[in-house]
Amino acid sequence: MQRKTFAALCAVALGVAWAAGCGSSADSAFVDPDAGPDGNTSSSSGGFTPTDAPVGPPDDVNVTPPPQASCGPDAGPDSGTCQYDTYCDPLTRQCVPFQPGASNSECRRIVVPGNFAPKTKCEFPSAIPIPGDPFPNHVDVQTTPLVVRFGALPTPPSIVAPFTVPVKPDAGQYTEHLGVLRILRGTDCTQEAVLGGVDLDGDGQTDWFRSSAVPAIGDLDGDGLPDIVAFTTAENTVTETMMAFTRKSGTWEPLWLTKKATQTNGVTVFTADVPAVNTTAGLNFGKNNWASPSIHDLDDDGIPEIIREGWVFDGATGRLRAAPPANYATYRQGMHPVLANLDADPKIEMTNGARIWEFDGAANAWVEETYYDQTTSSPPGWAAVADFDPAPGVTAVPEIAVAAGGSVSVFKTDHSVFMGMTLPVPGGGGGPPTIADFDGDGLPEIGIAGEAFYTVFDPDCQATPRPGGKCEDRAHCDHVSGGACPDKILWSRATQDISSNVTGSSVFDFEADGKAEVVYADECFTRVYSGTDGTVLFSRYRSSCTWNENPIVADVDGDFRAELVVPSNTACGEIGQGRPCLATDATPDRGQLEPGTRIDSQFAGLRCLANTDCVSGSCVSGLCRCTTSAECCADRDVAACELFGTQCADPPAGTPGSGKTCRANHPKATQGIRVYEDANDQWVRSRSIWNQHAYAVTNVSEDGTIPKTSAWATNWTQPGLNNFRQNVPGTQNATDIGDLTSQVSAAFACNGSAAELATPVCNRGTAPIGAGVSVGFYVGTTKACGAKTANVLQPGACESVKCTWGAPPSSGPGVDVTVIPNDDGAITQCDPDNDKGLVKAVFCTGPK
Repeated sequence: MQRKTFAALCAVALGVAWAAGCGSSADSAFVDPDAGPDGNTSSSSGGFTPTDAPVGPPDDVNVTPPPQASCGPDAGPDSGTCQYDTYCDPLTRQCVPFQPGASNSECRRIVVPGNFAPKTKCEFPSAIPIPGDPFPNHVDVQTTPLVVRFGALPTPPSIVAPFTVPVKPDAGQYTEHLGVLRILRGTDCTQEAVLGGVDLDGDGQTDWFRSSAVPAIGDLDGDGLPDIVAFTTAENTVTETMMAFTRKSGTWEPLWLTKKATQTNGVTVFTADVPAVNTTAGLNFGKNNWASPSIHDLDDDGIPEIIREGWVFDGATGRLRAAPPANYATYRQGMHPVLANLDADPKIEMTNGARIWEFDGAANAWVEETYYDQTTSSPPGWAAVADFDPAPGVTAVPEIAVAAGGSVSVFKTDHSVFMGMTLPVPGGGGGPPTIADFDGDGLPEIGIAGEAFYTVFDPDCQATPRPGGKCEDRAHCDHVSGGACPDKILWSRATQDISSNVTGSSVFDFEADGKAEVVYADECFTRVYSGTDGTVLFSRYRSSCTWNENPIVADVDGDFRAELVVPSNTACGEIGQGRPCLATDATPDRGQLEPGTRIDSQFAGLRCLANTDCVSGSCVSGLCRCTTSAECCADRDVAACELFGTQCADPPAGTPGSGKTCRANHPKATQGIRVYEDANDQWVRSRSIWNQHAYAVTNVSEDGTIPKTSAWATNWTQPGLNNFRQNVPGTQNATDIGDLTSQVSAAFACNGSAAELATPVCNRGTAPIGAGVSVGFYVGTTKACGAKTANVLQPGACESVKCTWGAPPSSGPGVDVTVIPNDDGAITQCDPDNDKGLVKAVFCTGPK
């Protein structure tokens, strides 16, 4: 196929403007510059009789577009953007129709860092209660939320999380044994289904979900549809078992014939409790009630196994296959199993940081790997895997990052310490590690959330860095007086996690610049940090007593853009108030709030690149300036803006520029799930899945299927990966972007005096465009009717879009109706000025 190009590349700059030669996609109303006073752009005549059927396939109705001016940068003052699903031929300077299936391979998004502007997309619970909700008080979320698409495109993804009831800290338990599983629509956070809180297996006892244990999602029985597995607790008992659920019949029901997981005999219900270490009396520790399952194929049969701690279950039946090895030990409240092919043989290994075991599928048993030398003693802990010293032409060998007992270590597969990387977590504590390239040097670093600081550990921050490694700025460590970072630490920022001090985090490269941003939520705020120096790019209030939970990044609504999903709860505080947030004057090394205020001390204010990025119309030194809180949110009301979480206040000392800024405040506690999206629709694409706590991209396909053992790619050898708990754009290039066009059609059908209009709408860009794009049909500047696309438009694909115009002319020659995809400006495109299409010469004579 001939390569299609535009004379000028149209690409979007993040949050600001389009590259030279491109216009804005955010026009509030469409104005047709070619239309006359009656809306005509052509004198064509014709029409369909009332018996004519509406439009057929797009190729059947695409007609020759009207003549267009010469195009391209050298075509003269009258040159214009090509319309009607055409492109500018660079040789002839003429607009030429796209061929079927063609697209503009040069469509790319130009990402200019600086304007990081999330807004709330939706939340659950919302201000409007669910009518008939059997569990209206189950509003606390203690775990990492999960995302998956339970059907084929264009079915949007769903959000899955256990919810429980809030209690006071002196109530004796944290209601972790009283959870229900809610499945929410990613498009608007409304509830699809709620599971649990009833007798699920007919034994006469109410079955609840363990609200502190993250479920896992994957295709468990090989039918191509993802299923949910979660741990349950029976009423009035402390034992746990496991259940899986499927929606293959259209409604949610148990997957296994036995309903609950069974022992190896396939009959007796499985229950288990693995002892923990490093426990604290009185806090429900030692019961494994935070441990989560992971899903992997361990024996290359295409049917995955479920692993929780060292227990192994058959995914299709729930039958126990293997018990934990005799020398297995968990950590604190329970592990999140980390498995991978650590030694490049055909089998899969599991590690708890202290030991490595290989699964023997024939014997249904774990076998300890002796190469992980036990003359080196290290405790079990939360693990993550990556290659910390990749080198071209050298066989990739991973290392294991382990957080345990207030320290972080990186071990080689012989159990020796990598580059001296054993050091304390600043402030103590330390949750499950996150691995990513934080500073853009092409090498991985480690992010750890502790009791008082979030810290990025970097092997390059010492006298001899890794080949190609860098550590350019070491002046951003809040845990050190004066801010200079000690060896092996890139940066640390003050946080507050007094309750568990072992929360997780995730990372995502929102700006596609090769430097991952940190996404972390402590007891008081959800923040996004610059990966290079820890600058807080975004802050919004939340509350949590903290478990091992972390926010995640995924495409939750099928729009091929990343969204941020945050859990919250009000445990450990008075009901409705949540955990108290500390002030910097009371706790200088870890305070969250500026003295005498509810303002986040870490966040300088809403960011901007131009005055138009700010409600106030004033952008100074990269921050929106304000004189009142009413200039800090779209509602333009002081009370509404401060309740939203932004308040006009003086910036932190030393902030460049003059004037007050829109700071993050903490007006109240939060519960449930909140989803953020980019206010400018500029964040890059993300995969539409996050399937378990120990998430790594190669562990699961985007449709929820689990790769066979032999097809399971090692994450650390894949281009653009070598990470852990980081989501990515998937198979798409992060800078790919869609481009909507519309064709010229003579297709309309009269239904009485109304006209049923139709025209093909196409995507000529490089990235898919989600379903639900608004398409307007206009006569002049008046909207005759509108519709939405029904399908995902892949690059080169078209869809016939139809709507009914109730009052067309009653006689010929009729009027041309201009078609504008994305007429509401809701999505960002490669070229927002080439959308226009036509339905020609529309009239309906009406009944005789």
